[in-house]
Amino acid sequence: MKEKYRVAIAGCGGMGRSHARAWSSKPRTQVVAAMDVNRETAEKLALDYGATAYTNYNEMFAREKPDIVSVTTWQSVRAEVTLAAAAAGVGGILGEKPMSASVGEAQAMLEACERHGVKLAIGHQRRFDTQNVEARRLIADGAIGQPGAMLRRDGEGLLNRGTHEIDEMRYVVGDPMPLWVIGQVSRKTDRWERRVRCEDRCAAIVCFEGGIRGTYESDLPEPGLRGDIVYGSDGILKRGPDKTLLLLNEKKAGWQHLVPPPVGTDQFEEFIDWMDGRIEEHRSSGRHGKVTMEVLMAIYESLRIQDVVTMPLTTGPNPLDLLVEEGILPVRVPGRYDIRAPFPEQTETSPVKPVPVWPPPQA
Repeated sequence: MKEKYRVAIAGCGGMGRSHARAWSSKPRTQVVAAMDVNRETAEKLALDYGATAYTNYNEMFAREKPDIVSVTTWQSVRAEVTLAAAAAGVGGILGEKPMSASVGEAQAMLEACERHGVKLAIGHQRRFDTQNVEARRLIADGAIGQPGAMLRRDGEGLLNRGTHEIDEMRYVVGDPMPLWVIGQVSRKTDRWERRVRCEDRCAAIVCFEGGIRGTYESDLPEPGLRGDIVYGSDGILKRGPDKTLLLLNEKKAGWQHLVPPPVGTDQFEEFIDWMDGRIEEHRSSGRHGKVTMEVLMAIYESLRIQDVVTMPLTTGPNPLDLLVEEGILPVRVPGRYDIRAPFPEQTETSPVKPVPVWPPPQA
């Protein structure tokens, strides 16, 4: 246990600044270095936090010898930075979500951290949300009986918001392992998300241990389902207004309005506790991040093999890349576009192409 941990930030965009603010707010951690491929971006963050700026992460690791590294780069390079940090001897790595751009990369990250004795967590911060923490406790205590089905809906891609939804789905019912996945994906536009290919639309059913079914959909047409409900053998649990929970139990009349108690920690404070040895494992540890990646990639893989995917997923590359490169999902609306970080050819007047309308308009 150290009196104060030295923190380095790899990737100084919006999430890098968010991590820097959080670490700086803790009395046990100090941001000492900031790295970004854009020197000006790195220097701005470093100036704000009294740190040293770098444009090369290997140089930063060698000179600063940080105890903790926040890897807040785009997911397309997150694995390479994590592998380098682990080899450099850091004590802990907090990576942003999604864990990586493929299951193969996620596995390599886990293996490297295990080999070098590095603690690895992934920033699925919804595991600290008061509603989710209390929902997990209530379900574990049998408030709705045996959970049987869950619904989640969002937009803007699996590797963007989908990673939160799938991870949250597992968390509230006690982190059961997925058994199989069946999914459908459409990609007619050349859509990307921070330089990783992104689907136009998708939907999936995930079967977890105990037979729990999770239904997930992204960017599908209206009307939409309410994506925050867990159905059990004895009742229903869903989000209510103002951070409350609504519980319906067959043994009690009417809906109960519950106010979740404060959580009392966050992902950064819990990471410090993990570094100190006060807890056995961070609730967002890398092993959970890898399971989430497997489910995301299995949705793509289900379309690629045109069948149910038995878990764990063993396909290392990103199956969406394989689908496009093998001609199974050809681009029908030309013109690549990134929904989060526009390509150079994207103009200010049309930075993002719309997802194709379904059903298509009549001629």
